[in-house]
Amino acid sequence: MSNLTLVIEQPGLGEWLGRLDVGEALEAAGWTTDPTSGALRHPSGAVWVVVNDADDSGLDLPNGTVIEFPASTPTVVIVAACLAAAAQPAV
Repeated sequence: MSNLTLVIEQPGLGEWLGRLDVGEALEAAGWTTDPTSGALRHPSGAVWVVVNDADDSGLDLPNGTVIEFPASTPTVVIVAACLAAAAQPAV
């Protein structure tokens, strides 16, 4: 198992990076982007996707549970939840 180092730079004044930071971190951890939906998928069955223009997002776990993240959710919280979900075996 490789280590994942997450470096999140603070956006400049007036700059908002949306959830691009989460996507980049998940791709670095082996998640792939579904070109049709834009969702990021892990081989375990976990799926993370931005659901609206306000940057709210959701995580579908392999067991069918869905976790919703409001746009104000910090990047590290979303990434940690996604990595934890991917660590669970598919049911």
